[in-house]
Amino acid sequence: MMKNIAYCIIFFMFLLVIVLPAAIVRSCSSRLYEGLDEKGKIVKPQELTVSLYITSKNRIEKIPLEEYVKGVVAAEMPASFKIEALKAQAVAARTYVYKRMRSKGGTGCSLQKEADVCDDPTHCQAWISTSQMLKKWGIFAFYHYYSKISQAVNSTSGIIIFYQGEPIDPLFHSTSGGKTENSEDVWGNFVPYLRSVISPGEESSPKFIAIKHLPVSEVVSKIRQKWPDISIDPQRPESQWEIIERSEGGRIKKMRIGNRIVSGTEIRELFELNSTNFKWERNKDQIKFTTIGYGHGVGLSQYGANAMAERGASFVDILKHYYTGIEIKKIN
Repeated sequence: MMKNIAYCIIFFMFLLVIVLPAAIVRSCSSRLYEGLDEKGKIVKPQELTVSLYITSKNRIEKIPLEEYVKGVVAAEMPASFKIEALKAQAVAARTYVYKRMRSKGGTGCSLQKEADVCDDPTHCQAWISTSQMLKKWGIFAFYHYYSKISQAVNSTSGIIIFYQGEPIDPLFHSTSGGKTENSEDVWGNFVPYLRSVISPGEESSPKFIAIKHLPVSEVVSKIRQKWPDISIDPQRPESQWEIIERSEGGRIKKMRIGNRIVSGTEIRELFELNSTNFKWERNKDQIKFTTIGYGHGVGLSQYGANAMAERGASFVDILKHYYTGIEIKKIN
């Protein structure tokens, strides 16, 4: 009797862990790539498809636009966020790829000339497949989160962000720390819709404040590797640091390191800090960096968007707050 119960338990676990996840992925993949509805009937393919270069596989896959957007939202924003924040992310993701689609006159992806975009978040937008979503969320949360993201994407289907008749570059980041940045303060080029705006309510972000300790010897070594001709005290390098200019968003724009003037972005990249809104202090043989915010700070703040959604803002309210002077339209 006990042996039969044990066999039943093992069989049940096999179904739960192996068979059911595989069936879910096959089901989602069938609807995704073969154009089948939930009843298995063939439906008319969507008119727009995205040529996505999947870096891990070194190949290009053709994916319906709206299904591609679901993969971006799942990869870029916590699925636990409010639905209006997910909608805002969906519209931003759709606008990003639409602007780059070669079929619409876009420049495509420079990593792979035949692709519209890639799935490398340092180059284009992050993207994950349904099987990766299943692995990320687990079988019990998969249906809930996938359904929620699908609702956000489907309810905004075809909606794009425009500025003066042209699709925008909808830059976004995790956490601004209270105020976003002007585009020129980060990259030097003025973009009229990427203006600094307040972004309250981001304290729930796990990276709203972060602390990092680095040995003084490592700090000096990195600085000298970056700027070989720099003059700096190897014992107390931080004593020769001075903030010269801050951006409108409150981040460090320029600072003096020894005999050089450098940008806050250079220091952030050099020491792998979360943002350019940082301060430092000496702590024995280490330098303690305290950063506020996470990301470049330009455009939509994801945690700020969720905070707005929690206060009752719609996705349109969110997008028009973070992108100045835009229009939101549905493409044919």
